[in-house]
Amino acid sequence: MLKLKKPYLIAEIGSSHMGNLKLAYKSIFEAKKGGADCVKFQIYDEKTIVHPNLKTLSYIKYNKFKYQAQRFAKMKISFSNLKKLHLYAKKIKIDFCVTPFDPNLVKRLSKYVKFFKVASGDLNYYQLLKEIKKTKKMAFVSTGISKYKDIENSLKFLNRKKVIIFHCVSSYPTKLEDINLSNIRELKKRFKIETGFSDHTQGIEATIASVFFGVKIIEKHFVPSIGSSKSADYPLSINFKQMQVLRKKIDQAFLMIGNKKDKILNCEKYGEKNLKRSIYSSQKIKKGSKFNKHNVICLRPFNNKGEKIENFYSVLKKRAKKDIGINKLIKRTDLK
Repeated sequence: MLKLKKPYLIAEIGSSHMGNLKLAYKSIFEAKKGGADCVKFQIYDEKTIVHPNLKTLSYIKYNKFKYQAQRFAKMKISFSNLKKLHLYAKKIKIDFCVTPFDPNLVKRLSKYVKFFKVASGDLNYYQLLKEIKKTKKMAFVSTGISKYKDIENSLKFLNRKKVIIFHCVSSYPTKLEDINLSNIRELKKRFKIETGFSDHTQGIEATIASVFFGVKIIEKHFVPSIGSSKSADYPLSINFKQMQVLRKKIDQAFLMIGNKKDKILNCEKYGEKNLKRSIYSSQKIKKGSKFNKHNVICLRPFNNKGEKIENFYSVLKKRAKKDIGINKLIKRTDLK
């Protein structure tokens, strides 16, 4: 499993730039400023992603295209522009990755990306997975619209040591009652593999909550502060200010998780001494006298040199080895 000091946050720019290179640059800049660790773009050829007769999806607002192919043709980023965006991301020190939708693009892209992201709809697109596997890069694979058997088959096809799966619900935007975060634990348990979260809900609440389910890698759709209000992803995306809040909140959530170690924390040491109890004499006790509930009492503060409070009833069966003054700590050496 990954050892991270904080969650790894991917700003999914996707196609929110709407084919505008200036918006794409602005998105990278604001994602970095907002606290994202990585920016992700989608790259495709409209001729190899959709049938020419597929109509534009119903949930897309502000649509002026009848067919998806027309829309993709308008929004796509050329390979040469993608290289420019990669250089800019490198310059401002933010990781860069892509979701490829064409197997033929993978080899050319591999030198520019930290890892590849596989969209939920392509989890079983083995032609694409084969090309990604050849690059020996990490593959982040979303699992929306897939059953466990589908996921298992894809993991067998890929080198699972090079795969991180993402819990995802492919509904845009996803309603909170459909987000099913419990599936994150099931994916971890079933596949014994690092599991991230690709969030398509509105707002940041589900993203923050996912951290408490053990998520360390998060993908959230992101739009620049100005210019993308008509993009298809806008309803399920966050802007620069929301990204800043999200960064702070997931880091706080990550700190809260802690670990399962059975120990008293350093921050509790003061409380351990002053809130726990030890056994003290409540009156003078003469040598040879039997301890009883009238001459000993359990009081704060705790002193680890004294007899354990758990042994109180055993102490009542003992006698004093020596004279003991009032309000004295009862030690094991005082007992016989």
